[in-house]
Amino acid sequence: MRTGLLFAAALALACGQAFAQSAFPPPPPKVSPAAGVIDMHVHAHPDVFGRNMDDIDVAQLAKARGMRGIVLKNHISETASRAALVMKVVPGIEVFGGIVLNNAVGGVNPAAVEWMHRVYGSRGKVVWLPTFESDKHVKTFSSPDAKGLVVAPGGQVTPQTEEILKIVARENLVLATGHIHPEEILAVVKRGHELGVKNMIVTHGFTNVPGLTMEQAQQVVELGAMIEVCFLQFLAGPGAPLPFLLHWKQVNARHVGDAVKAFGAKGIVISSDLGQSANMTHPDGLEVAIAAMKKEGLSDADIDTMMRKNPAKLLGLN
Repeated sequence: MRTGLLFAAALALACGQAFAQSAFPPPPPKVSPAAGVIDMHVHAHPDVFGRNMDDIDVAQLAKARGMRGIVLKNHISETASRAALVMKVVPGIEVFGGIVLNNAVGGVNPAAVEWMHRVYGSRGKVVWLPTFESDKHVKTFSSPDAKGLVVAPGGQVTPQTEEILKIVARENLVLATGHIHPEEILAVVKRGHELGVKNMIVTHGFTNVPGLTMEQAQQVVELGAMIEVCFLQFLAGPGAPLPFLLHWKQVNARHVGDAVKAFGAKGIVISSDLGQSANMTHPDGLEVAIAAMKKEGLSDADIDTMMRKNPAKLLGLN
C-alpha cells in the first residue's frame, strides 16, 4: 500500500514538473542549429528603414551562435566598407557586403559596381539588381502604371546591365537579381551564364516579388543560378505579425520541400532577410527556419547544403 502511494506521489510530481516545464521555453541547445550557417541576406543599421540592431550587433550575435558568416545588405548604400570595419571589430566571423543598384547609387550603374568591389578590405562581394525601385516592385506595391528601373526590357539586357555582368564575371562577384520581373531574371541569368558569371542567386525567388514559377526556377537553376528562400517570407501573408508583411506572399518550409523535390537542394539558398524593427534576430530566425524545415521532412544533409555549402560556394569560401 505504502509503495503504491509513493509511486502515485512520484508520478504526480513528475507530471506536475512536466506541466510546469511546458510553460517555459526549452533549455538552450549546447550547439546552435545555426552553427556554421552563412546568412546571405542581413539588414541592419545604419539604415533609412527601421532596424532592430546594427552591423556589429548582428556579427557579435551570429558569432556567439557559431555562424560562419553574414552578408550585409542595404537598399541605398554600399556595404563593402561597413563589412571591412565589422571584420576588425568582430574577428572570427566572415562578413561581406555589396551594393544594391537603386537610384541612390545611380540606378543600374556600372561605375558604382566598379568602385564598390575596390573598397578597402575586399569585402564587397554581392551586386543586387534594383530592389524597391525596380519596375516589378513599384508595379506590385504602388500602381500597375508606375514605372521603375529595368534591366532587361523585353527579355533583352540593357547595355548598362551587360557591362555590370561583365564586371561581375571578371571580378568573380555574386550577382543577386533583386526585385526585377521574372522575365528579366531569365534574361539576366541567361546572359550572365553566357558571359561567364559563376555565382548567381535569385533574390527570394518564390514570393510575389519577383514571383518565379517552379518551371522558371528550374530554368535558372539549369543555367547555374540558385534560388533564395528567405525566412522573412515564412512570416508573410494574411496572418503576418508585422503590417508590412501583409503585402508579401508567404513562402514557407513546405515550398522549400517542393523546390528540393523539383531540382534539388544544390539549387537553393536559405537566408534570413531579417533585421526589421520588432522582428526576431537573424540567428533566431535561422534556427526557427531549420526547425520548420525538419518538421516538413527535409534532411539534415539538404539543410546543410542550402544553408552552409551553397552560400560558401557563392562567396568563394569552399
